[in-house]
Amino acid sequence: MRRQILLVSFQPQATPPSGDPPAFDVKSGPGTVTLLSGDDQGVPAAISYETHVQMTGETTFVEDGTITVDDGGLRVTTVGTGVIEPSPEEGTLRGSVMWDLTGTGRLSGTTGLLTSNFEFTPEQGSAFEHQVLRLFLA
Repeated sequence: MRRQILLVSFQPQATPPSGDPPAFDVKSGPGTVTLLSGDDQGVPAAISYETHVQMTGETTFVEDGTITVDDGGLRVTTVGTGVIEPSPEEGTLRGSVMWDLTGTGRLSGTTGLLTSNFEFTPEQGSAFEHQVLRLFLA
């Protein structure tokens, strides 16, 4: 089985939270992709994502959406819950989440896990995020 471990860096934007419990949408621009390990064929040239975040507690959330990878995609759903909490820097939150990945299109049959570590500035709706994807390619 072919495998890839990718590091992807993003600067996503989020809509303002609304509702009770609060929910918001996140959309990234193009990410910077680095192959950390595995098959060097088919490393994505373009990658971005869109997700919907639903707060489940004061500092916990679930998230689902789609990562667009060249001419394929990865459906993402939260494993357990993510966490978002105040950081030592005023006005900035820090967080982490793990997603289960299921391939679509060209990536149909691909599975994997993704871990995300991010910081978020709610007043600006901006974030800095690093994702590590461990893919089992079909």
